Amino acid sequence: MDAGTKKQKRNQPLSIFELEALREAFRQSVRENDVAEAEWARHAELFVKRALQNVGRVTRA
Repeated sequence: MDAGTKKQKRNQPLSIFELEALREAFRQSVRENDVAEAEWARHAELFVKRALQNVGRVTRA
């Protein structure tokens, strides 16, 4: 697979199912970490960064 094809796949929009799974995972993370509503924005930033790092690990394996 060439780099252009790989980049194109990475930039595809998420499906409604993928978005719902991410939303539910975020909600679960908020509950498990007892995050106050005022801190959701910062928690979301960290959540997305971790999720992107994990995707990179999965695609490299």
